[in-house]
Amino acid sequence: MFSSLFFRLTVISLLVFFITPVQQASENKSVVRGWLADEGCAGERAKTGLFNSTNPDCAKKCVRNGKKIVLVDADQKRLLTIANQDAAMERVGDYVEIGGEVDEQAKTLRIESLKLLEKGRAMCDVPPKKKS
Repeated sequence: MFSSLFFRLTVISLLVFFITPVQQASENKSVVRGWLADEGCAGERAKTGLFNSTNPDCAKKCVRNGKKIVLVDADQKRLLTIANQDAAMERVGDYVEIGGEVDEQAKTLRIESLKLLEKGRAMCDVPPKKKS
């Protein structure tokens, strides 16, 4: 009887030991939607309370000149720096859905999956709304 109880406790302890790190690692996994932009323009806009798209052509130019890519998360009113920049390079300026790992303290997002939701375009390309 004692050995059966000891065996059960050992198995339970091992399960807890091996499962807990997996659960902790997955707690940071998120799906986030937002605009991919450069840190310069998006950062300046965020300081004034604007968490929206930036000009995609300008953002791409700034990224080519060394600015980091950030995700503008309007829902949470935050900017998340993309940890793996190469994964976002093709979608700078676009509205995307990203699955990945968020580090809230560092304000970073590591992309594991990226889905285009809306192609970005400069606001000067958007036709004015017709008045009713």
